[in-house]
Amino acid sequence: MSAGGHNRDRLLIDAIALERRVALIRNDRLSRLWIDRGGPARFDIHLGRVSKILPEMAAAMVALDGLEDGLLPFDRHDGPLHEGQWVVVQIARLGFEDKGVKLTGRIAIEGVGMILRPGGRLIELPRKLKDAQQRANLLAILKNIQSHDDGIMLRSGATDWDEDAIAGEYRLLSAQWQKAEAALANPRKPLLVCKAQSELDQMIERHLMAGQECLVDGVDEFVRLRGILKARGKAEDHLLRHGGSRLLFDDQDIEADIANALISKVDLAGGGWIAIDQATALCAIDVNGAGADSGRDPETRAIDINLRAADEIVQQIRLRNIGGLVVIDPLRMKSRAGRDKFDAAIKAAFGLELDGAVQIGGFTRLGLYEFSRQRAGESLAARILVKQDQAQLNAVSALNNVLRNVVGESRTGLAGTVRLYVASGIAQRLDESDDARQILIRVFGTVPQILADPALENDSYRLEKN
Repeated sequence: MSAGGHNRDRLLIDAIALERRVALIRNDRLSRLWIDRGGPARFDIHLGRVSKILPEMAAAMVALDGLEDGLLPFDRHDGPLHEGQWVVVQIARLGFEDKGVKLTGRIAIEGVGMILRPGGRLIELPRKLKDAQQRANLLAILKNIQSHDDGIMLRSGATDWDEDAIAGEYRLLSAQWQKAEAALANPRKPLLVCKAQSELDQMIERHLMAGQECLVDGVDEFVRLRGILKARGKAEDHLLRHGGSRLLFDDQDIEADIANALISKVDLAGGGWIAIDQATALCAIDVNGAGADSGRDPETRAIDINLRAADEIVQQIRLRNIGGLVVIDPLRMKSRAGRDKFDAAIKAAFGLELDGAVQIGGFTRLGLYEFSRQRAGESLAARILVKQDQAQLNAVSALNNVLRNVVGESRTGLAGTVRLYVASGIAQRLDESDDARQILIRVFGTVPQILADPALENDSYRLEKN
Protein backbone atom coordinates (compact mmCIF):
# COMPACT_ATOMS: atom_id res chain seq x y z
CA MET A 1 0.00 0.00 0.00
CA SER A 2 1.10 3.59 -0.57
CA ALA A 3 0.63 5.03 2.88
CA GLY A 4 3.67 7.32 2.69
CA GLY A 5 7.16 6.99 4.06
CA HIS A 6 6.39 7.40 7.74
CA ASN A 7 7.59 5.09 10.48
CA ARG A 8 5.45 6.75 13.14
CA ASP A 9 1.92 5.52 13.63
CA ARG A 10 -0.65 7.22 11.41
CA LEU A 11 -4.43 7.09 11.62
CA LEU A 12 -6.65 7.19 8.56
CA ILE A 13 -10.31 7.84 9.38
CA ASP A 14 -13.08 7.24 6.84
CA ALA A 15 -16.26 8.85 8.19
CA ILE A 16 -18.35 9.57 5.08
CA ALA A 17 -20.95 6.79 5.42
CA LEU A 18 -23.08 5.39 8.25
CA GLU A 19 -20.08 3.62 9.72
CA ARG A 20 -16.69 4.97 10.71
CA ARG A 21 -13.61 3.02 9.62
CA VAL A 22 -10.28 3.72 11.30
CA ALA A 23 -7.03 2.33 9.90
CA LEU A 24 -3.79 2.27 11.90
CA ILE A 25 -0.74 2.51 9.64
CA ARG A 26 2.43 1.22 11.27
CA ASN A 27 5.72 0.88 9.38
CA ASP A 28 3.89 1.73 6.15
CA ARG A 29 1.49 -1.20 6.57
CA LEU A 30 -2.13 -1.51 7.58
CA SER A 31 -1.75 -2.85 11.10
CA ARG A 32 -5.26 -2.56 12.56
CA LEU A 33 -8.71 -1.77 11.26
CA TRP A 34 -11.73 -0.76 13.34
CA ILE A 35 -15.28 -0.54 12.00
CA ASP A 36 -17.49 1.54 14.29
CA ARG A 37 -21.26 1.39 13.72
CA GLY A 38 -22.30 3.02 16.98
CA GLY A 39 -24.69 1.27 19.34
CA PRO A 40 -23.77 -0.33 22.67
CA ALA A 41 -20.17 -0.03 23.79
CA ARG A 42 -17.95 -1.74 26.27
CA PHE A 43 -17.93 0.15 29.60
CA ASP A 44 -21.47 1.52 29.13
CA ILE A 45 -23.11 1.83 32.58
CA HIS A 46 -26.64 0.48 33.04
CA LEU A 47 -29.25 0.39 35.74
CA GLY A 48 -30.37 -3.23 35.45
CA ARG A 49 -32.69 -5.63 37.22
CA VAL A 50 -31.80 -9.17 38.18
CA SER A 51 -34.07 -11.43 36.12
CA LYS A 52 -32.72 -14.86 37.14
CA ILE A 53 -30.24 -16.42 39.52
CA LEU A 54 -28.02 -19.15 38.03
CA PRO A 55 -26.42 -21.00 40.97
CA GLU A 56 -24.77 -23.56 38.68
CA MET A 57 -22.90 -20.74 36.93
CA ALA A 58 -22.33 -18.67 40.09
CA ALA A 59 -23.93 -15.77 38.27
CA ALA A 60 -27.13 -13.81 37.72
CA MET A 61 -28.90 -12.71 34.56
CA VAL A 62 -29.62 -8.98 34.50
CA ALA A 63 -32.21 -7.25 32.31
CA LEU A 64 -30.76 -4.22 30.50
CA ASP A 65 -31.99 -1.27 28.45
CA GLY A 66 -32.02 -2.12 24.74
CA LEU A 67 -29.86 -5.22 25.08
CA GLU A 68 -30.28 -8.91 25.73
CA ASP A 69 -29.97 -9.91 29.38
CA GLY A 70 -26.36 -9.86 30.54
CA LEU A 71 -24.45 -12.30 32.75
CA LEU A 72 -23.22 -10.90 36.09
CA PRO A 73 -20.83 -13.29 37.89
CA PHE A 74 -21.21 -13.32 41.68
CA ASP A 75 -17.51 -12.53 42.12
CA ARG A 76 -17.91 -9.34 40.07
CA HIS A 77 -20.49 -7.86 42.44
CA ASP A 78 -20.16 -6.85 46.09
CA GLY A 79 -22.90 -8.40 48.18
CA PRO A 80 -25.66 -10.97 47.58
CA LEU A 81 -28.00 -10.93 44.58
CA HIS A 82 -31.66 -11.91 44.29
CA GLU A 83 -34.33 -11.85 41.60
CA GLY A 84 -35.92 -8.43 41.15
CA GLN A 85 -32.94 -6.60 42.65
CA TRP A 86 -31.88 -3.33 41.00
CA VAL A 87 -28.14 -3.08 40.33
CA VAL A 88 -25.75 -0.67 38.66
CA VAL A 89 -23.61 -2.66 36.24
CA GLN A 90 -21.05 -2.00 33.56
CA ILE A 91 -20.60 -3.87 30.29
CA ALA A 92 -17.37 -5.86 30.53
CA ARG A 93 -17.88 -7.61 27.18
CA LEU A 94 -20.40 -7.01 24.44
CA GLY A 95 -22.24 -9.95 22.95
CA PHE A 96 -20.84 -11.26 19.65
CA GLU A 97 -21.12 -14.44 17.61
CA ASP A 98 -22.22 -17.06 20.17
CA LYS A 99 -21.09 -15.06 23.21
CA GLY A 100 -23.58 -13.13 25.36
CA VAL A 101 -23.17 -9.81 27.18
CA LYS A 102 -20.95 -10.04 30.27
CA LEU A 103 -21.30 -7.56 33.13
CA THR A 104 -19.43 -6.35 36.18
CA GLY A 105 -20.67 -4.57 39.28
CA ARG A 106 -17.26 -3.03 39.92
CA ILE A 107 -17.55 0.21 38.06
CA ALA A 108 -14.56 1.88 36.36
CA ILE A 109 -15.37 5.12 34.55
CA GLU A 110 -12.68 5.84 31.98
CA GLY A 111 -11.63 9.29 30.87
CA VAL A 112 -8.78 10.52 28.74
CA GLY A 113 -6.63 11.42 31.74
CA MET A 114 -7.81 9.10 34.52
CA ILE A 115 -9.98 6.17 35.54
CA LEU A 116 -12.46 6.67 38.38
CA ARG A 117 -13.39 3.68 40.54
CA PRO A 118 -16.28 4.61 42.88
CA GLY A 119 -15.59 3.27 46.37
CA GLY A 120 -12.14 2.09 45.33
CA ARG A 121 -10.30 4.51 47.67
CA LEU A 122 -6.82 3.93 46.21
CA ILE A 123 -4.95 6.62 44.33
CA GLU A 124 -2.62 5.21 41.66
CA LEU A 125 0.03 6.89 39.56
CA PRO A 126 1.64 5.45 36.41
CA ARG A 127 4.43 3.03 37.27
CA LYS A 128 6.60 4.49 34.55
CA LEU A 129 6.60 7.88 36.30
CA LYS A 130 9.89 7.78 38.24
CA ASP A 131 10.41 11.45 39.17
CA ALA A 132 9.84 11.57 42.94
CA GLN A 133 8.94 15.26 43.07
CA GLN A 134 6.48 14.96 40.21
CA ARG A 135 4.87 11.92 41.85
CA ALA A 136 4.52 13.82 45.13
CA ASN A 137 2.95 16.84 43.38
CA LEU A 138 0.43 14.71 41.46
CA LEU A 139 -0.43 12.71 44.57
CA ALA A 140 -1.15 15.93 46.46
CA ILE A 141 -3.41 17.18 43.67
CA LEU A 142 -5.37 13.92 43.54
CA LYS A 143 -5.78 13.77 47.32
CA ASN A 144 -7.07 17.34 47.28
CA ILE A 145 -9.79 16.61 44.73
CA GLN A 146 -10.69 13.08 45.93
CA SER A 147 -14.12 12.71 47.53
CA HIS A 148 -16.49 9.93 48.57
CA ASP A 149 -13.59 7.46 48.83
CA ASP A 150 -13.30 7.30 45.05
CA GLY A 151 -10.42 5.36 43.63
CA ILE A 152 -8.42 7.34 41.06
CA MET A 153 -5.89 5.99 38.59
CA LEU A 154 -4.05 8.68 36.68
CA ARG A 155 -3.12 7.81 33.08
CA SER A 156 0.37 8.34 31.71
CA GLY A 157 -0.90 10.95 29.24
CA ALA A 158 -2.12 13.19 32.08
CA THR A 159 1.08 13.40 34.12
CA ASP A 160 1.87 16.81 32.60
CA TRP A 161 -1.63 18.22 33.16
CA ASP A 162 -2.09 21.13 35.53
CA GLU A 163 -4.36 20.98 38.58
CA ASP A 164 -7.31 22.62 36.82
CA ALA A 165 -7.25 20.09 33.98
CA ILE A 166 -7.03 17.13 36.39
CA ALA A 167 -9.81 18.53 38.59
CA GLY A 168 -11.99 19.14 35.53
CA GLU A 169 -11.58 15.55 34.39
CA TYR A 170 -12.42 14.30 37.88
CA ARG A 171 -15.61 16.41 38.04
CA LEU A 172 -16.69 15.10 34.64
CA LEU A 173 -16.27 11.45 35.64
CA SER A 174 -17.82 11.99 39.08
CA ALA A 175 -20.92 13.48 37.46
CA GLN A 176 -21.40 10.26 35.52
CA TRP A 177 -21.32 8.19 38.70
CA GLN A 178 -23.71 10.58 40.47
CA LYS A 179 -26.13 10.05 37.61
CA ALA A 180 -25.94 6.27 38.16
CA GLU A 181 -26.52 6.65 41.90
CA ALA A 182 -29.57 8.85 41.26
CA ALA A 183 -31.04 6.22 38.92
CA LEU A 184 -30.50 3.47 41.51
CA ALA A 185 -32.21 5.55 44.19
CA ASN A 186 -35.42 5.81 42.15
CA PRO A 187 -35.56 2.84 39.74
CA ARG A 188 -38.47 2.47 37.31
CA LYS A 189 -37.12 0.39 34.43
CA PRO A 190 -33.75 -0.78 33.09
CA LEU A 191 -31.88 2.27 31.86
CA LEU A 192 -28.67 3.14 30.04
CA VAL A 193 -27.27 5.53 32.63
CA CYS A 194 -23.96 6.60 31.09
CA LYS A 195 -22.71 6.15 27.54
CA ALA A 196 -19.04 5.33 27.75
CA GLN A 197 -16.48 6.79 25.46
CA SER A 198 -15.65 3.91 23.15
CA GLU A 199 -12.22 2.29 23.24
CA LEU A 200 -11.80 3.42 19.64
CA ASP A 201 -12.45 7.07 20.52
CA GLN A 202 -10.05 6.82 23.44
CA MET A 203 -7.39 5.45 21.11
CA ILE A 204 -7.99 8.25 18.60
CA GLU A 205 -7.72 10.91 21.32
CA ARG A 206 -4.50 9.42 22.72
CA HIS A 207 -3.09 9.37 19.20
CA LEU A 208 -3.99 13.03 18.66
CA MET A 209 -2.69 14.13 22.07
CA ALA A 210 0.64 12.48 21.28
CA GLY A 211 0.91 14.69 18.19
CA GLN A 212 0.77 11.84 15.69
CA GLU A 213 -0.63 12.30 12.20
CA CYS A 214 -4.34 11.79 11.64
CA LEU A 215 -5.89 12.06 8.17
CA VAL A 216 -9.69 12.36 8.07
CA ASP A 217 -12.22 11.94 5.25
CA GLY A 218 -15.49 13.37 6.55
CA VAL A 219 -16.36 16.94 7.53
CA ASP A 220 -18.21 16.19 10.78
CA GLU A 221 -15.49 13.90 12.15
CA PHE A 222 -12.76 16.40 11.24
CA VAL A 223 -14.59 19.23 13.03
CA ARG A 224 -15.18 17.00 16.09
CA LEU A 225 -11.51 16.07 16.39
CA ARG A 226 -10.36 19.64 15.84
CA GLY A 227 -12.67 20.70 18.67
CA ILE A 228 -11.05 18.15 21.01
CA LEU A 229 -7.60 19.56 20.25
CA LYS A 230 -8.75 23.15 20.71
CA ALA A 231 -10.45 22.35 24.03
CA ARG A 232 -7.19 20.98 25.38
CA GLY A 233 -5.03 23.74 23.96
CA LYS A 234 -3.17 21.42 21.59
CA ALA A 235 -1.77 22.26 18.15
CA GLU A 236 -3.73 21.10 15.11
CA ASP A 237 -1.02 20.76 12.49
CA HIS A 238 -1.01 16.94 12.72
CA LEU A 239 -4.78 16.72 12.10
CA LEU A 240 -5.32 16.78 8.35
CA ARG A 241 -8.43 16.71 6.17
CA HIS A 242 -8.33 14.48 3.12
CA GLY A 243 -8.91 16.28 -0.16
CA GLY A 244 -9.03 15.35 -3.82
CA SER A 245 -11.50 13.43 -5.93
CA ARG A 246 -10.65 9.94 -4.63
CA LEU A 247 -11.90 8.52 -1.35
CA LEU A 248 -9.28 8.28 1.39
CA PHE A 249 -9.17 4.50 1.62
CA ASP A 250 -8.95 4.20 -2.16
CA ASP A 251 -6.22 6.82 -2.33
CA GLN A 252 -4.13 5.05 0.34
CA ASP A 253 -4.79 1.52 -1.01
CA ILE A 254 -6.58 0.51 2.20
CA GLU A 255 -9.54 -0.99 0.33
CA ALA A 256 -7.18 -3.44 -1.35
CA ASP A 257 -5.65 -4.31 2.03
CA ILE A 258 -9.11 -4.97 3.49
CA ALA A 259 -10.01 -7.23 0.58
CA ASN A 260 -6.78 -9.19 1.09
CA ALA A 261 -7.55 -9.56 4.81
CA LEU A 262 -10.77 -11.40 3.94
CA ILE A 263 -9.14 -14.19 1.93
CA SER A 264 -7.30 -17.23 3.24
CA LYS A 265 -3.99 -17.06 1.39
CA VAL A 266 -1.31 -14.53 2.40
CA ASP A 267 1.97 -14.40 0.47
CA LEU A 268 5.19 -14.05 2.45
CA ALA A 269 7.93 -11.62 1.49
CA GLY A 270 10.79 -13.66 0.08
CA GLY A 271 8.58 -16.57 -0.98
CA GLY A 272 6.22 -19.03 0.64
CA TRP A 273 2.74 -18.31 1.96
CA ILE A 274 0.35 -18.98 4.81
CA ALA A 275 -3.27 -20.12 4.73
CA ILE A 276 -5.62 -18.84 7.43
CA ASP A 277 -8.85 -20.76 8.00
CA GLN A 278 -11.25 -19.46 10.66
CA ALA A 279 -13.76 -21.88 12.15
CA THR A 280 -16.06 -21.73 15.15
CA ALA A 281 -13.81 -23.73 17.47
CA LEU A 282 -10.40 -22.46 16.39
CA CYS A 283 -8.34 -20.76 13.72
CA ALA A 284 -6.00 -23.04 11.76
CA ILE A 285 -2.93 -21.57 10.04
CA ASP A 286 -0.80 -23.57 7.62
CA VAL A 287 2.71 -22.48 6.59
CA ASN A 288 3.70 -23.40 3.02
CA GLY A 289 7.13 -23.16 1.43
CA ALA A 290 6.12 -23.21 -2.25
CA GLY A 291 7.86 -20.48 -4.19
CA ALA A 292 10.59 -19.92 -1.61
CA ASP A 293 14.31 -20.43 -2.32
CA SER A 294 15.00 -24.18 -2.33
CA GLY A 295 18.76 -23.94 -2.82
CA ARG A 296 19.58 -24.33 0.87
CA ASP A 297 19.46 -27.35 3.13
CA PRO A 298 15.89 -28.25 4.17
CA GLU A 299 16.32 -27.36 7.85
CA THR A 300 17.73 -23.87 7.17
CA ARG A 301 15.05 -23.25 4.56
CA ALA A 302 12.25 -24.37 6.92
CA ILE A 303 13.52 -22.18 9.78
CA ASP A 304 13.84 -19.14 7.52
CA ILE A 305 10.30 -19.49 6.10
CA ASN A 306 8.81 -20.18 9.53
CA LEU A 307 10.44 -17.10 11.05
CA ARG A 308 9.09 -14.89 8.27
CA ALA A 309 5.72 -16.55 8.72
CA ALA A 310 5.74 -15.85 12.48
CA ASP A 311 5.75 -12.07 12.01
CA GLU A 312 3.10 -12.23 9.30
CA ILE A 313 0.86 -14.53 11.34
CA VAL A 314 0.77 -12.11 14.28
CA GLN A 315 0.19 -9.19 11.89
CA GLN A 316 -2.77 -11.00 10.32
CA ILE A 317 -4.20 -12.10 13.68
CA ARG A 318 -4.35 -8.46 14.79
CA LEU A 319 -5.64 -7.11 11.48
CA ARG A 320 -8.36 -9.75 11.21
CA ASN A 321 -9.13 -9.45 14.95
CA ILE A 322 -8.97 -13.20 15.44
CA GLY A 323 -9.51 -14.46 18.98
CA GLY A 324 -9.77 -17.82 20.71
CA LEU A 325 -7.57 -20.85 20.02
CA VAL A 326 -5.07 -20.58 17.14
CA VAL A 327 -3.21 -23.65 15.86
CA ILE A 328 -0.24 -23.22 13.49
CA ASP A 329 1.21 -25.98 11.33
CA PRO A 330 4.72 -24.66 10.52
CA LEU A 331 7.18 -26.31 8.18
CA ARG A 332 8.78 -29.22 10.04
CA MET A 333 11.97 -28.34 11.89
CA LYS A 334 14.10 -31.19 13.23
CA SER A 335 16.20 -29.08 15.57
CA ARG A 336 15.17 -27.81 18.99
CA ALA A 337 17.00 -24.57 18.15
CA GLY A 338 14.69 -23.98 15.18
CA ARG A 339 11.55 -24.51 17.25
CA ASP A 340 12.92 -22.20 19.97
CA LYS A 341 13.56 -19.49 17.37
CA PHE A 342 9.98 -19.79 16.08
CA ASP A 343 8.58 -19.62 19.62
CA ALA A 344 10.69 -16.53 20.37
CA ALA A 345 9.60 -14.87 17.11
CA ILE A 346 5.89 -15.35 17.93
CA LYS A 347 6.36 -13.95 21.43
CA ALA A 348 8.39 -10.98 20.21
CA ALA A 349 5.75 -10.14 17.60
CA PHE A 350 2.94 -10.16 20.18
CA GLY A 351 4.95 -7.98 22.57
CA LEU A 352 2.76 -6.38 25.24
CA GLU A 353 -0.20 -8.62 24.38
CA LEU A 354 1.58 -11.38 26.29
CA ASP A 355 0.67 -9.52 29.49
CA GLY A 356 -2.76 -11.14 29.54
CA ALA A 357 -4.35 -10.99 26.11
CA VAL A 358 -2.30 -13.86 24.64
CA GLN A 359 -1.51 -17.22 26.27
CA ILE A 360 1.21 -19.28 24.61
CA GLY A 361 0.82 -23.05 24.55
CA GLY A 362 3.89 -23.73 22.39
CA PHE A 363 4.66 -26.83 20.35
CA THR A 364 2.62 -30.00 20.71
CA ARG A 365 3.94 -33.57 20.38
CA LEU A 366 2.73 -33.58 16.77
CA GLY A 367 4.73 -30.48 15.85
CA LEU A 368 1.84 -28.01 15.87
CA TYR A 369 2.13 -24.66 17.63
CA GLU A 370 -0.73 -23.33 19.78
CA PHE A 371 -1.71 -20.08 21.42
CA SER A 372 -4.91 -18.47 22.61
CA ARG A 373 -5.82 -14.81 22.12
CA GLN A 374 -8.49 -13.02 24.10
CA ARG A 375 -11.57 -12.27 22.03
CA ALA A 376 -12.28 -8.57 21.56
CA GLY A 377 -15.49 -8.33 19.60
CA GLU A 378 -16.23 -9.72 16.17
CA SER A 379 -13.53 -10.76 13.76
CA LEU A 380 -13.08 -8.58 10.68
CA ALA A 381 -14.68 -11.26 8.51
CA ALA A 382 -17.71 -11.61 10.79
CA ARG A 383 -18.07 -7.82 10.82
CA ILE A 384 -18.09 -7.46 7.03
CA LEU A 385 -19.33 -10.72 5.50
CA VAL A 386 -22.60 -12.66 5.64
CA LYS A 387 -20.69 -15.69 6.88
CA GLN A 388 -17.02 -16.09 7.59
CA ASP A 389 -16.66 -18.72 4.91
CA GLN A 390 -18.37 -16.69 2.17
CA ALA A 391 -17.07 -13.75 0.17
CA GLN A 392 -20.35 -11.88 0.34
CA LEU A 393 -20.90 -8.59 2.13
CA ASN A 394 -23.57 -8.49 4.81
CA ALA A 395 -26.44 -6.02 4.42
CA VAL A 396 -24.90 -3.29 6.60
CA SER A 397 -21.53 -3.47 4.82
CA ALA A 398 -23.23 -3.43 1.42
CA LEU A 399 -25.28 -0.32 2.33
CA ASN A 400 -22.19 1.53 3.52
CA ASN A 401 -20.26 0.53 0.41
CA VAL A 402 -23.01 1.98 -1.77
CA LEU A 403 -23.02 5.26 0.18
CA ARG A 404 -19.23 5.57 0.04
CA ASN A 405 -19.10 4.89 -3.69
CA VAL A 406 -21.90 7.35 -4.38
CA VAL A 407 -20.00 10.02 -2.40
CA GLY A 408 -16.90 9.14 -4.43
CA GLU A 409 -18.75 9.61 -7.72
CA SER A 410 -20.07 12.98 -6.58
CA ARG A 411 -16.47 14.18 -6.14
CA THR A 412 -15.91 13.76 -9.86
CA GLY A 413 -18.51 16.45 -10.54
CA LEU A 414 -21.81 14.52 -10.49
CA ALA A 415 -24.46 16.62 -8.72
CA GLY A 416 -28.06 17.67 -8.99
CA THR A 417 -31.07 15.47 -9.59
CA VAL A 418 -30.13 11.84 -10.17
CA ARG A 419 -31.68 8.38 -10.11
CA LEU A 420 -29.97 5.82 -7.89
CA TYR A 421 -30.59 2.18 -8.80
CA VAL A 422 -29.72 -0.37 -6.10
CA ALA A 423 -30.56 -3.91 -5.01
CA SER A 424 -34.01 -4.34 -3.45
CA GLY A 425 -32.69 -4.81 0.07
CA ILE A 426 -30.49 -1.72 -0.18
CA ALA A 427 -33.41 0.35 -1.51
CA GLN A 428 -35.46 -0.58 1.55
CA ARG A 429 -32.64 0.30 3.94
CA LEU A 430 -32.06 3.66 2.24
CA ASP A 431 -35.76 4.41 2.50
CA GLU A 432 -35.79 3.58 6.23
CA SER A 433 -32.62 5.48 7.20
CA ASP A 434 -32.87 9.22 7.83
CA ASP A 435 -29.09 9.37 8.30
CA ALA A 436 -28.49 7.77 4.90
CA ARG A 437 -30.82 10.28 3.23
CA GLN A 438 -28.97 13.14 4.93
CA ILE A 439 -25.71 11.87 3.41
CA LEU A 440 -27.31 11.81 -0.05
CA ILE A 441 -28.78 15.30 0.45
CA ARG A 442 -25.33 16.62 1.38
CA VAL A 443 -23.90 15.05 -1.77
CA PHE A 444 -26.53 15.99 -4.34
CA GLY A 445 -28.39 18.87 -2.72
CA THR A 446 -31.54 16.73 -2.68
CA VAL A 447 -32.51 13.11 -2.13
CA PRO A 448 -32.05 11.22 -5.40
CA GLN A 449 -34.82 9.07 -6.76
CA ILE A 450 -34.07 5.65 -5.26
CA LEU A 451 -35.17 2.71 -7.43
CA ALA A 452 -34.86 -1.03 -6.82
CA ASP A 453 -33.35 -2.97 -9.72
CA PRO A 454 -33.82 -6.77 -9.44
CA ALA A 455 -30.79 -7.25 -11.69
CA LEU A 456 -28.49 -5.63 -9.11
CA GLU A 457 -27.13 -7.62 -6.18
CA ASN A 458 -25.42 -6.81 -2.89
CA ASP A 459 -23.51 -3.51 -3.14
CA SER A 460 -23.92 -3.02 -6.92
CA TYR A 461 -25.57 0.25 -7.96
CA ARG A 462 -26.13 2.56 -10.93
CA LEU A 463 -26.40 6.36 -11.03
CA GLU A 464 -28.21 8.14 -13.85
CA LYS A 465 -28.54 11.87 -14.37
CA ASN A 466 -32.14 13.08 -14.75
